[in-house]
Amino acid sequence: MENKDIEQLLKEEPFLRYIGVEIAEFKEGYCRLSVNLKHELTRSGNIMNGGAIAALADAAGGCVVYSLNKRNHVTADLSLSFMKPIKTGPVTAEARIVKTGKSLTFVDIRIFDGNRVECAMAKGTWFFLDV
Repeated sequence: MENKDIEQLLKEEPFLRYIGVEIAEFKEGYCRLSVNLKHELTRSGNIMNGGAIAALADAAGGCVVYSLNKRNHVTADLSLSFMKPIKTGPVTAEARIVKTGKSLTFVDIRIFDGNRVECAMAKGTWFFLDV
């Protein structure tokens, strides 16, 4: 699996391109994405908006699922727990495969602020569309 494959896929995602998601590391079973903490991604109190954090977590989960076999998939479930406000960037999301089957893949995602402090965690399930 080459980075150019996932880079091309991200270029085709207008929302992720708009918020500035970038690939930091990508290999089979692991994906790390990052985004600069720009003003447009914050809420009152100068902390990262929860929706922006969720979007980054969802993107990282989708990327790691794509790393397995490039099959088309959608998010079936995403559960996110916020542990600390994110005040510094760049913000990174690290996604790892927990288990994969014929039609579903389960993913663990951790979100870190610019100081590498873990600020949120997510669990997600992705469904393969070609089943």
